Amino acid sequence: MSGDHRPEPESRARTHLANERTFLAWFRSGFTLIALGVAAAHFLTAPTLTTATLVPLFSMLVIALGMCLVVIGLWRYRGGESRIEAGDFAPAGLSVVVTSVAALVTGLFALLVVLLTPAS
Repeated sequence: MSGDHRPEPESRARTHLANERTFLAWFRSGFTLIALGVAAAHFLTAPTLTTATLVPLFSMLVIALGMCLVVIGLWRYRGGESRIEAGDFAPAGLSVVVTSVAALVTGLFALLVVLLTPAS
């Protein structure tokens, strides 16, 4: 018996494909947020001084969060790839917590923008 703990080639291929699908989910989510931030900057009107400042900040926050999701997805993909090859794969931890907190902060900021934007 060798010390190699890698799975069989077919199982390894399935695991790599699952890792790629997970990366694509992170990428799609990040890219969607980037597009949402651009749309918010372009289409949200800011008739008051308060929202004139909040709308661009909100747009930049959403775009930055989208960019972070893409980077975290890439980081997780590359880490997963090496751990799969080493036979030492572990579930996500820090990346899930960081993105969840970032999404909650963005959501709270979005609520502030909605509350302070006067209805048309």
